[in-house]
Amino acid sequence: MSLTPLLNTATQWVTGRTARFDLRNRWFGVGRTVLASAQLSVLLFTPLKALLVPVLGMGHYPRCDGVRAASAVCVGGGSVGDEVRRWVMVAILLLVVSGYRPRWTALPHAWVAYSVAVSISVPDGGESIGMIVSFLLVPIALADDRTWHWTRPETEQNPSFRIVAYVCFLALRAQIAYLYLDSAISKFGVADWANGTAEYYFLRDNMFGVGQPWSALALGVSKYAIIVVALTWGALLIEIAIGVCVLLKGPWRKAGMALDILLHGSIVLTMGLWSFAFVMIGSSVLCATPGRGRPREAVPRSTGTAGGTGTDALGDAETPGTVDAPTAAPGAVPAPAGT
Repeated sequence: MSLTPLLNTATQWVTGRTARFDLRNRWFGVGRTVLASAQLSVLLFTPLKALLVPVLGMGHYPRCDGVRAASAVCVGGGSVGDEVRRWVMVAILLLVVSGYRPRWTALPHAWVAYSVAVSISVPDGGESIGMIVSFLLVPIALADDRTWHWTRPETEQNPSFRIVAYVCFLALRAQIAYLYLDSAISKFGVADWANGTAEYYFLRDNMFGVGQPWSALALGVSKYAIIVVALTWGALLIEIAIGVCVLLKGPWRKAGMALDILLHGSIVLTMGLWSFAFVMIGSSVLCATPGRGRPREAVPRSTGTAGGTGTDALGDAETPGTVDAPTAAPGAVPAPAGT
Protein backbone atom coordinates (compact mmCIF):
# COMPACT_ATOMS: atom_id res chain seq x y z
CA MET A 1 0.00 0.00 0.00
CA SER A 2 1.42 3.35 -1.04
CA LEU A 3 1.81 6.00 1.66
CA THR A 4 1.89 8.82 -0.87
CA PRO A 5 -1.89 9.54 -0.87
CA LEU A 6 -1.94 9.49 2.92
CA LEU A 7 1.02 11.86 3.15
CA ASN A 8 -0.52 14.16 0.56
CA THR A 9 -3.78 14.24 2.50
CA ALA A 10 -1.95 15.01 5.75
CA THR A 11 0.06 17.74 4.06
CA GLN A 12 -3.07 19.35 2.62
CA TRP A 13 -4.78 19.21 6.01
CA VAL A 14 -1.87 20.87 7.81
CA THR A 15 -1.50 23.49 5.08
CA GLY A 16 -5.20 24.28 5.22
CA ARG A 17 -5.24 24.56 9.01
CA THR A 18 -2.29 26.94 9.05
CA ALA A 19 -2.92 28.94 5.88
CA ARG A 20 -4.10 32.01 7.80
CA PHE A 21 -2.59 31.17 11.17
CA ASP A 22 -0.54 34.01 12.68
CA LEU A 23 0.07 34.76 16.36
CA ARG A 24 1.81 38.08 15.68
CA ASN A 25 -0.73 40.27 17.43
CA ARG A 26 -1.22 42.29 20.62
CA TRP A 27 -2.70 39.37 22.52
CA PHE A 28 0.58 37.55 22.15
CA GLY A 29 2.42 40.69 23.24
CA VAL A 30 0.30 41.17 26.35
CA GLY A 31 0.60 37.53 27.41
CA ARG A 32 4.35 37.48 26.89
CA THR A 33 4.80 40.73 28.81
CA VAL A 34 2.69 39.53 31.75
CA LEU A 35 4.64 36.26 31.89
CA ALA A 36 8.01 38.04 31.82
CA SER A 37 6.79 40.57 34.42
CA ALA A 38 6.07 37.72 36.82
CA GLN A 39 9.57 36.35 36.35
CA LEU A 40 11.03 39.84 36.61
CA SER A 41 9.32 40.49 39.94
CA VAL A 42 11.15 37.54 41.51
CA LEU A 43 14.59 38.85 40.51
CA LEU A 44 13.92 42.56 40.82
CA PHE A 45 12.66 42.53 44.39
CA THR A 46 14.69 39.65 45.84
CA PRO A 47 18.49 39.55 46.24
CA LEU A 48 19.99 36.48 44.62
CA LYS A 49 21.45 35.34 47.94
CA ALA A 50 17.95 35.14 49.39
CA LEU A 51 16.90 32.90 46.51
CA LEU A 52 19.85 30.57 47.06
CA VAL A 53 19.61 29.91 50.79
CA PRO A 54 20.69 26.39 51.85
CA VAL A 55 17.86 23.91 52.34
CA LEU A 56 18.08 21.23 54.99
CA GLY A 57 18.80 17.91 53.34
CA MET A 58 19.37 19.49 49.93
CA GLY A 59 22.79 21.03 50.46
CA HIS A 60 23.99 24.40 49.25
CA TYR A 61 22.67 26.38 46.29
CA PRO A 62 23.12 27.01 43.44
CA ARG A 63 23.50 23.42 42.30
CA CYS A 64 25.54 23.50 39.13
CA ASP A 65 25.82 19.82 38.32
CA GLY A 66 24.81 18.36 34.96
CA VAL A 67 22.57 20.51 32.81
CA ARG A 68 22.22 23.04 35.64
CA ALA A 69 25.69 24.25 34.72
CA ALA A 70 24.06 26.15 31.83
CA SER A 71 22.12 28.30 34.29
CA ALA A 72 22.92 32.00 34.41
CA VAL A 73 23.54 31.50 38.12
CA CYS A 74 26.34 29.01 37.37
CA VAL A 75 28.01 30.24 34.17
CA GLY A 76 31.34 31.90 34.94
CA GLY A 77 31.75 30.26 38.34
CA GLY A 78 33.07 32.33 41.21
CA SER A 79 34.51 34.99 38.92
CA VAL A 80 31.04 36.56 38.47
CA GLY A 81 29.27 38.15 41.41
CA ASP A 82 25.70 37.31 42.37
CA GLU A 83 24.45 40.86 41.84
CA VAL A 84 26.01 41.01 38.37
CA ARG A 85 24.18 37.82 37.44
CA ARG A 86 20.92 39.10 38.85
CA TRP A 87 21.05 42.41 36.99
CA VAL A 88 21.95 40.71 33.72
CA MET A 89 18.84 38.57 34.05
CA VAL A 90 16.78 41.61 35.07
CA ALA A 91 17.99 43.49 31.97
CA ILE A 92 17.00 40.59 29.71
CA LEU A 93 13.53 40.37 31.25
CA LEU A 94 13.06 44.14 30.96
CA LEU A 95 13.68 43.82 27.22
CA VAL A 96 11.12 41.03 27.00
CA VAL A 97 8.58 43.04 29.00
CA SER A 98 9.09 46.03 26.69
CA GLY A 99 8.20 43.89 23.68
CA TYR A 100 11.35 44.72 21.76
CA ARG A 101 12.42 42.27 19.05
CA PRO A 102 10.68 39.02 20.08
CA ARG A 103 12.90 37.09 17.67
CA TRP A 104 16.06 38.32 19.39
CA THR A 105 14.87 38.03 22.97
CA ALA A 106 13.16 34.61 22.75
CA LEU A 107 16.21 32.50 23.57
CA PRO A 108 17.61 34.82 26.29
CA HIS A 109 14.14 34.83 27.88
CA ALA A 110 14.03 31.03 27.92
CA TRP A 111 17.55 30.96 29.37
CA VAL A 112 16.61 33.25 32.25
CA ALA A 113 13.41 31.30 32.91
CA TYR A 114 15.44 28.08 32.98
CA SER A 115 18.06 29.62 35.25
CA VAL A 116 15.50 30.71 37.83
CA ALA A 117 13.56 27.44 37.72
CA VAL A 118 16.54 25.10 38.23
CA SER A 119 18.72 27.27 40.47
CA ILE A 120 16.71 28.83 43.28
CA SER A 121 16.28 26.79 46.43
CA VAL A 122 12.64 27.53 47.25
CA PRO A 123 10.60 27.70 44.00
CA ASP A 124 6.82 28.04 44.35
CA GLY A 125 5.84 26.20 41.19
CA GLY A 126 5.38 29.31 39.08
CA GLU A 127 9.04 29.20 38.06
CA SER A 128 8.71 25.73 36.52
CA ILE A 129 5.52 26.65 34.67
CA GLY A 130 7.13 29.88 33.48
CA MET A 131 10.11 27.92 32.17
CA ILE A 132 7.92 25.47 30.22
CA VAL A 133 5.82 28.25 28.71
CA SER A 134 8.94 30.27 27.82
CA PHE A 135 10.40 27.25 26.03
CA LEU A 136 7.17 26.70 24.07
CA LEU A 137 7.21 30.38 23.07
CA VAL A 138 10.71 30.16 21.57
CA PRO A 139 9.67 28.76 18.13
CA ILE A 140 6.71 31.15 18.03
CA ALA A 141 8.84 34.19 18.88
CA LEU A 142 11.63 33.16 16.48
CA ALA A 143 9.02 33.38 13.72
CA ASP A 144 8.05 36.89 14.86
CA ASP A 145 9.99 39.48 12.86
CA ARG A 146 8.29 42.54 14.38
CA THR A 147 10.37 45.25 16.02
CA TRP A 148 7.85 45.47 18.88
CA HIS A 149 5.39 42.77 19.81
CA TRP A 150 2.73 45.47 20.29
CA THR A 151 2.55 46.29 16.58
CA ARG A 152 0.85 44.66 13.63
CA PRO A 153 3.02 42.53 11.33
CA GLU A 154 4.15 44.09 8.07
CA THR A 155 5.20 40.91 6.28
CA GLU A 156 3.64 37.59 5.41
CA GLN A 157 4.88 34.76 7.58
CA ASN A 158 6.83 31.87 6.12
CA PRO A 159 4.56 28.78 5.81
CA SER A 160 7.09 26.63 7.68
CA PHE A 161 7.14 29.13 10.54
CA ARG A 162 3.35 29.06 10.64
CA ILE A 163 3.26 25.28 10.98
CA VAL A 164 5.86 25.22 13.77
CA ALA A 165 4.10 28.08 15.59
CA TYR A 166 0.76 26.31 15.24
CA VAL A 167 2.12 23.10 16.77
CA CYS A 168 3.72 24.99 19.66
CA PHE A 169 0.49 26.91 20.26
CA LEU A 170 -1.45 23.65 20.50
CA ALA A 171 1.22 22.26 22.82
CA LEU A 172 0.96 25.34 25.04
CA ARG A 173 -2.80 25.02 25.33
CA ALA A 174 -2.52 21.28 26.02
CA GLN A 175 0.05 21.95 28.75
CA ILE A 176 -2.05 24.59 30.50
CA ALA A 177 -5.17 22.42 30.20
CA TYR A 178 -3.31 19.52 31.77
CA LEU A 179 -2.07 21.69 34.66
CA TYR A 180 -5.54 22.86 35.59
CA LEU A 181 -7.34 19.57 35.05
CA ASP A 182 -4.69 17.60 36.93
CA SER A 183 -4.70 20.14 39.76
CA ALA A 184 -8.48 19.96 40.12
CA ILE A 185 -8.95 16.22 39.70
CA SER A 186 -6.08 15.30 42.04
CA LYS A 187 -7.61 17.44 44.80
CA PHE A 188 -10.68 15.21 44.90
CA GLY A 189 -8.39 12.56 46.39
CA VAL A 190 -7.59 14.82 49.36
CA ALA A 191 -10.08 14.63 52.20
CA ASP A 192 -10.27 18.38 52.94
CA TRP A 193 -10.97 19.19 49.29
CA ALA A 194 -13.42 16.34 48.85
CA ASN A 195 -15.46 17.30 51.91
CA GLY A 196 -15.36 21.02 51.06
CA THR A 197 -13.37 22.33 54.04
CA ALA A 198 -9.96 23.03 52.45
CA GLU A 199 -10.47 26.80 52.16
CA TYR A 200 -11.22 27.04 55.88
CA TYR A 201 -7.74 25.74 56.69
CA PHE A 202 -5.96 27.63 53.89
CA LEU A 203 -7.30 30.95 55.12
CA ARG A 204 -5.91 30.20 58.58
CA ASP A 205 -2.54 28.82 57.48
CA ASN A 206 0.40 30.46 59.28
CA MET A 207 2.40 30.95 56.07
CA PHE A 208 -0.15 31.36 53.27
CA GLY A 209 -3.25 32.37 55.20
CA VAL A 210 -5.28 35.49 54.47
CA GLY A 211 -3.60 38.79 55.34
CA GLN A 212 -4.67 42.38 55.82
CA PRO A 213 -6.94 44.10 54.97
CA TRP A 214 -9.15 41.11 54.21
CA SER A 215 -8.43 38.88 57.19
CA ALA A 216 -11.37 39.94 59.38
CA LEU A 217 -13.88 39.58 56.53
CA ALA A 218 -12.47 36.31 55.19
CA LEU A 219 -12.11 34.66 58.57
CA GLY A 220 -15.59 35.82 59.53
CA VAL A 221 -17.46 34.49 56.51
CA SER A 222 -15.45 31.27 56.51
CA LYS A 223 -17.11 30.30 59.78
CA TYR A 224 -20.23 29.46 57.78
CA ALA A 225 -20.15 25.96 56.34
CA ILE A 226 -22.05 26.78 53.15
CA ILE A 227 -19.61 29.56 52.25
CA VAL A 228 -16.56 27.38 52.90
CA VAL A 229 -17.97 24.58 50.75
CA ALA A 230 -18.84 27.05 47.98
CA LEU A 231 -15.32 28.52 48.02
CA THR A 232 -13.63 25.11 48.07
CA TRP A 233 -15.67 23.34 45.43
CA GLY A 234 -16.06 26.54 43.44
CA ALA A 235 -12.27 26.75 43.04
CA LEU A 236 -12.21 23.16 41.75
CA LEU A 237 -15.01 23.82 39.26
CA ILE A 238 -13.24 26.94 38.00
CA GLU A 239 -10.00 25.01 37.50
CA ILE A 240 -11.84 22.34 35.52
CA ALA A 241 -13.62 25.00 33.44
CA ILE A 242 -10.31 26.73 32.64
CA GLY A 243 -8.73 23.41 31.63
CA VAL A 244 -11.59 22.66 29.26
CA CYS A 245 -11.90 26.18 27.84
CA VAL A 246 -8.27 26.50 26.71
CA LEU A 247 -8.79 23.48 24.46
CA LEU A 248 -11.81 24.97 22.69
CA LYS A 249 -12.43 27.71 20.13
CA GLY A 250 -11.57 31.38 20.53
CA PRO A 251 -14.56 32.69 22.55
CA TRP A 252 -14.25 29.80 25.00
CA ARG A 253 -10.54 30.43 25.45
CA LYS A 254 -11.30 34.06 26.30
CA ALA A 255 -13.87 32.88 28.82
CA GLY A 256 -11.19 30.62 30.30
CA MET A 257 -8.86 33.61 30.54
CA ALA A 258 -11.52 35.58 32.42
CA LEU A 259 -11.99 32.69 34.85
CA ASP A 260 -8.23 32.46 35.27
CA ILE A 261 -8.01 36.14 36.21
CA LEU A 262 -10.93 35.71 38.64
CA LEU A 263 -9.35 32.67 40.29
CA HIS A 264 -5.84 34.02 40.63
CA GLY A 265 -7.01 37.52 41.43
CA SER A 266 -8.97 36.25 44.40
CA ILE A 267 -6.00 34.21 45.61
CA VAL A 268 -3.70 37.23 45.31
CA LEU A 269 -6.09 39.35 47.38
CA THR A 270 -6.30 36.76 50.13
CA MET A 271 -3.02 34.81 50.10
CA GLY A 272 -0.55 36.64 47.86
CA LEU A 273 1.50 34.45 45.49
CA TRP A 274 1.86 37.35 43.07
CA SER A 275 4.52 35.97 40.75
CA PHE A 276 2.74 32.62 40.47
CA ALA A 277 -0.49 34.45 39.70
CA PHE A 278 1.01 36.50 36.90
CA VAL A 279 2.66 33.43 35.36
CA MET A 280 -0.73 31.74 35.15
CA ILE A 281 -2.54 34.86 33.93
CA GLY A 282 0.09 35.46 31.26
CA SER A 283 -0.20 31.84 30.17
CA SER A 284 -4.00 32.10 29.94
CA VAL A 285 -3.73 35.26 27.81
CA LEU A 286 -1.33 33.45 25.48
CA CYS A 287 -3.77 30.54 25.22
CA ALA A 288 -6.58 32.97 24.39
CA THR A 289 -4.53 34.61 21.61
CA PRO A 290 -6.47 34.68 18.30
CA GLY A 291 -4.65 32.63 15.70
CA ARG A 292 -5.40 34.86 12.75
CA GLY A 293 -3.80 38.01 11.40
CA ARG A 294 -2.72 39.71 8.20
CA PRO A 295 0.18 42.02 7.42
CA ARG A 296 -0.48 45.73 7.72
CA GLU A 297 -0.24 46.46 4.01
CA ALA A 298 -2.28 43.43 3.00
CA VAL A 299 -5.53 44.40 4.73
CA PRO A 300 -6.43 47.81 6.21
CA ARG A 301 -7.34 48.14 9.85
CA SER A 302 -10.93 47.39 10.70
CA THR A 303 -13.10 50.40 11.44
CA GLY A 304 -15.38 48.33 13.63
CA THR A 305 -18.09 48.02 10.98
CA ALA A 306 -19.52 44.78 9.83
CA GLY A 307 -17.47 43.21 7.14
CA GLY A 308 -16.18 39.99 5.81
CA THR A 309 -15.79 37.66 8.69
CA GLY A 310 -14.38 34.22 8.65
CA THR A 311 -13.08 31.44 10.79
CA ASP A 312 -9.39 31.15 11.43
CA ALA A 313 -7.30 28.01 11.62
CA LEU A 314 -8.31 27.43 15.23
CA GLY A 315 -11.94 28.35 14.78
CA ASP A 316 -11.73 32.00 15.83
CA ALA A 317 -14.32 34.08 14.01
CA GLU A 318 -12.67 37.43 13.32
CA THR A 319 -12.63 40.16 10.75
CA PRO A 320 -9.79 39.56 8.29
CA GLY A 321 -6.85 41.75 9.03
CA THR A 322 -7.89 42.71 12.53
CA VAL A 323 -6.08 41.80 15.67
CA ASP A 324 -8.34 42.48 18.59
CA ALA A 325 -6.77 43.42 21.87
CA PRO A 326 -7.70 41.69 25.11
CA THR A 327 -10.93 42.91 26.58
CA ALA A 328 -9.34 42.88 29.99
CA ALA A 329 -5.89 44.15 30.70
CA PRO A 330 -4.39 41.16 32.43
CA GLY A 331 -1.64 43.13 34.05
CA ALA A 332 -4.26 45.16 35.90
CA VAL A 333 -5.72 42.20 37.71
CA PRO A 334 -3.11 40.28 39.63
CA ALA A 335 -4.36 36.82 39.91
CA PRO A 336 -3.16 34.34 42.30
CA ALA A 337 -2.94 31.06 41.05
CA GLY A 338 -3.33 28.12 42.07
CA THR A 339 -3.39 25.78 44.43
